[in-house]
Amino acid sequence: MRAFVLSGGANYGAQQVGALEVMFERGILPDMLVGVSAGALNAAWIAAHPTLEGVQELSRIWREDAAAIAPPVGPLTALLRLIGGKDSLLSNESLLQFLRRWSFADSTFGEFTAPRLYTVAARYDDGALRIFGDDPTDHILDGLMTSTAMPPFYPPWEVDGVPYLDGGVISHLPLQAAIDRGATEVFALRNGHGFMPAPAPAQRTVLSVGAQAVSLLVHRQAQLEIEAVQRDRSSVRLHLMNLHTDDDPGLWNFTRAAELMAAGRRIVEEYLSGV
Repeated sequence: MRAFVLSGGANYGAQQVGALEVMFERGILPDMLVGVSAGALNAAWIAAHPTLEGVQELSRIWREDAAAIAPPVGPLTALLRLIGGKDSLLSNESLLQFLRRWSFADSTFGEFTAPRLYTVAARYDDGALRIFGDDPTDHILDGLMTSTAMPPFYPPWEVDGVPYLDGGVISHLPLQAAIDRGATEVFALRNGHGFMPAPAPAQRTVLSVGAQAVSLLVHRQAQLEIEAVQRDRSSVRLHLMNLHTDDDPGLWNFTRAAELMAAGRRIVEEYLSGV
């Protein structure tokens, strides 16, 4: 069973769209999609529109809509929310309203069988992973809102009274989730800067130090999951594609989707030419 595993990465999710376009052009199609954070949004869209035309429409969404859905974090807005005791720097209302416009937002995961769809979230109280889609009655909207509840930008999302965070805080590249659900060949689209974390910012502030600490933690956690899969080559064929760009726009700059998609496309074309 072929799985596409899509990592998190905020605006870097645009890289995955360029990569997916190449794969669909070459007839490499998924039986299963597993996504977290931005990768969960991409995975859900492709599960609902598993065609090259569907990928091209997702490309349009990233180019034309993403910047409005995830606005810049203004220092005044952030300060006011911090002073007001809010649990995030941004409201998730614009994202929620945008996703509600997707025709399949009110569907359940059980309605997606070709390909199957799973999204990953982390329980706020103890970090336990929840894989939305294991229960076919899970709602798509809940799976997407929990998986994109990225701290400190977006607040936790509650399902049946239980708050969840972006699953990327525990499993940035959810390979094991795909394998545990039957994947025997995995195309992993990992956003970021290859096998190395992003360079440490030259200017150290409270926010930059915190962001670097999270980056290092997420990188190490992803590496452990990759290494575990690579040790077991007999049962799983792993295609690991590290998506990155030399001109890094930063995590929360959603205005350069076209450049990021071009970078993702180039990297996957190079990878597939050697397979």
